[in-house]
Amino acid sequence: MTDQNSAVEHQIRPNALMEELGIKKDAYYSYLKHLGFKAEKDSDGKAFLNEGQANLMRALRAHVVEGGKIEEFVVSNSDPAALATMNAGEMDSVSQATDQQAADPAHGLDLDALMSEAAELAGHRMTLGQQMVLKLAEQMTYDDLPDHVRVKVDSVRQATNPKHQNLSSMATDLLSQWRQKRQELQTA
Repeated sequence: MTDQNSAVEHQIRPNALMEELGIKKDAYYSYLKHLGFKAEKDSDGKAFLNEGQANLMRALRAHVVEGGKIEEFVVSNSDPAALATMNAGEMDSVSQATDQQAADPAHGLDLDALMSEAAELAGHRMTLGQQMVLKLAEQMTYDDLPDHVRVKVDSVRQATNPKHQNLSSMATDLLSQWRQKRQELQTA
């Protein structure tokens, strides 16, 4: 005897997905609304998302974490894995949103602001590696340096290190010169 509902659909509970994505209920419902989803209910009346819906939520979350805005996230009609698990109403809402954007991509958008924001994100992405290098350099000590860099550091230290005078007398001389220059400017 086979049950007509024997196909088991992987059900993802909202709380589990929120925990996985590190979001709270307000963000969860904002994501659902943007994607045009309505959580289904199981036989016990508990809400769930199917695998395709959860994957789109994950993709939207990744987009937001990377600095994108929810409104900028568009589901592609060419994503068969995501579309295969969506119900007909969800596919219609994705199709309508995609069709509207294809017909008039700049409708309701400030193109200059959009390009400026895109440029900021691109610049951030391009300098991310440099930022990491700077953070690493900030935390390094002399002992972390390779030998060829230590040689350079030693030669610079030696060249800038006062040889015959102590720092106190050098500071006194510099301060005296500065005071004299300032007094000359005031009397002129």
